[in-house]
Amino acid sequence: MDKLVLSFNDIPLILVIFQSLLFSILLLTANLGRRQANFFLAMFLLAIGIDAFDSLIYWSPSIKVAYLDGAVHIFYWLKFSVYLAAPMLFFYVKSMIDPDFKLHWRYAVHMLPLLVFPLFIIGLYTSLTPEERVLGITQFGLLYKEPVFQMHLWMRHFLYVGYGIGCFYLLFQYKNRLKQHYSNLENIDMFWLQMLIGGFLMIWVWVFISYLLTLVNSSQWIGNLIGISGNIFSFVFVNALVLYSMAHATIGYRKVLPAEEEKSNPPEPEKYDPLIMTKLNQLMKDKELYLDPEFTLEQLAEISEIPVRKISAAINRDAGQNFFDYINSYRVQKAASILASRNNKTSMLDVMADAGFNSKSTFYRAFKKFMDMTPTDYVDQLNRKI
Repeated sequence: MDKLVLSFNDIPLILVIFQSLLFSILLLTANLGRRQANFFLAMFLLAIGIDAFDSLIYWSPSIKVAYLDGAVHIFYWLKFSVYLAAPMLFFYVKSMIDPDFKLHWRYAVHMLPLLVFPLFIIGLYTSLTPEERVLGITQFGLLYKEPVFQMHLWMRHFLYVGYGIGCFYLLFQYKNRLKQHYSNLENIDMFWLQMLIGGFLMIWVWVFISYLLTLVNSSQWIGNLIGISGNIFSFVFVNALVLYSMAHATIGYRKVLPAEEEKSNPPEPEKYDPLIMTKLNQLMKDKELYLDPEFTLEQLAEISEIPVRKISAAINRDAGQNFFDYINSYRVQKAASILASRNNKTSMLDVMADAGFNSKSTFYRAFKKFMDMTPTDYVDQLNRKI
């Protein structure tokens, strides 16, 4: 066997392979979070490790000579990893944000690319002679000329980028649903999911750019340089994931949306009742329910004796708001009233707390949204009128 010589580009890929494998084993064996979510994340990271291994043998001449002699098929079959990684990330995000998520036949569509992958292998093997299959390992131009291989490359990048964007859309929908139930989202930590999806999406877009550059640049050195830097980014990011997971033992925790009765029995459309909004507004003015920083839609339903569904529909229809904005609009009115009635020695933190906010960033965003100015600008405006 020839002596194995590793290049600088090989080291990050090798580390990503081992880190992904170890992290996957940890997720499958550790009793943390939801087992279903851990399984999907473990399969995703395992697929990422396989993808890194595929890239390693693709770019390392030394490994090809040392280990692929007589094992040509490994070079081609390992390319299934992308068809596993993309849907596993989707399933992981779904299982994290949906407490009732269960695999169903309708989700089988996400696995279709993986199931038809053998057809890609058959098509590629049919278009290449046995000699060309061996040459294709080292002579990339031979594979790039094959329409079947080009179709795989395009599918690879579209799946990674498409699923990455799709997962961000799931988070966007989740946050909107939370705003229909909660008046405070500060205790709902989505940083882990945002970091996981955002980090890999940036890497995938970066690699996609390198692929596009290889198509338009005959020298290919720019694309190769970006591809190598993408490998280094993967190494750094997987390290960050491992360190973050070790520092936060509650990975997988998320605040679950309350169970809604309409999930099992969808209600029939109801007649418009303007009195619901009138009653809600009166409750807000009389009892100042919004002063509770953790006030929820379910609490409002219990106090008002109006079903959750009817309250949510009334706020959406009559106020043109979700529950989150509806409650915060009253808090902003209260804060403005406090600022107008107190002297300048009152701190903004005291005003914030007395108005029902427990987050400075939420307070400033809400005040700016409903008053079209910051609290400080509002105080300055009051002082100029004196």
